Amino acid sequence: MFFVNQPLIVDLTRLLPGPYGTFLLAQFGARVVKIEDKGKGDYLKSLFPEREGEDAYIYRLLNSCKEIRYLDLKQAVDREEFLQLVKEADLLIESFRPGVMERLGLGYDFLQTLNPRLAYITIGGYQPDSPWAKDAGHDLNYQAVGGIIGSTGKQERAIPGLLLGDLAGGMALFAVAAAALYKQAVSGQGGRYTIGIAEVVQSWANVTGAFYGQDKRRYPLPGQGVVAGGIVCYNLYRCLDGYVVLAALEEKFWANFCRATGKEHWLSQQFAPALPGQPVYEEVSQYFARRRREEILAELGDKDCCLSPVLELKELVPDSETEHRERITGFVR
Repeated sequence: MFFVNQPLIVDLTRLLPGPYGTFLLAQFGARVVKIEDKGKGDYLKSLFPEREGEDAYIYRLLNSCKEIRYLDLKQAVDREEFLQLVKEADLLIESFRPGVMERLGLGYDFLQTLNPRLAYITIGGYQPDSPWAKDAGHDLNYQAVGGIIGSTGKQERAIPGLLLGDLAGGMALFAVAAAALYKQAVSGQGGRYTIGIAEVVQSWANVTGAFYGQDKRRYPLPGQGVVAGGIVCYNLYRCLDGYVVLAALEEKFWANFCRATGKEHWLSQQFAPALPGQPVYEEVSQYFARRRREEILAELGDKDCCLSPVLELKELVPDSETEHRERITGFVR
């Protein structure tokens, strides 16, 4: 638990990005009160449930650590309950389309008069000045305009198996919320902050693009970049029963790999193109293709060469809901 004073967070978000971010905040010690519409509530409840009539497992996983209140913000009694909550809150987070809170008479300018120290975060698909600001969107849209899909795959583009856009947005929300709460604790001041999920993903694209410099003529085709499968030492390799990755980007790691495999003639070919017909690429590929994953890991796992198995989701997700929740925050101890 990192929040020693247990800040009160009013959560008006739904689906995945916002609830994932507020889940992290709750797990780190915040008190999160989640407001849902009367009736259907959060749409995530009904997305791919395991059994008819049950809430979806992902909804339960991300929201069982929160207080859930069902309110109709257009009705006087429910609206008053909401306003009383805002007066006590440290942070409000919402994910409505631009203008919705203002049309409800619950925009930041009004709420700030009730609680001057309130921090207020809007998380949406796009920043208000984006050309797509008024468009509906989901994870796949943010990955598309954020450069993930455009740089994934080789001959054909591919959809990543993780919800990278939504999860990036939720993690950004966690970071902005923590910073806003710290500012509030130090200065007593609130503030308004806006997160665009597509822009979060685009920030990742800009960092990755920096590997290739400012000259766009140096930018590689998808699948041919130095960090995207374009060189021998940093690549995905098929083995007899799955895949492994080799990420020997530094010379010492590549040297360890070459010596451990008895292939010292590869030493000078670390950055050789990973293209069909390229001799070293074909040789390295064949080395892995003739062996099972566990055999490869037994041979090379302790050789300090940045070799890892490629794990599938079913290998990572535990059976216990409690352990599952713990693994989501297992990146810090």
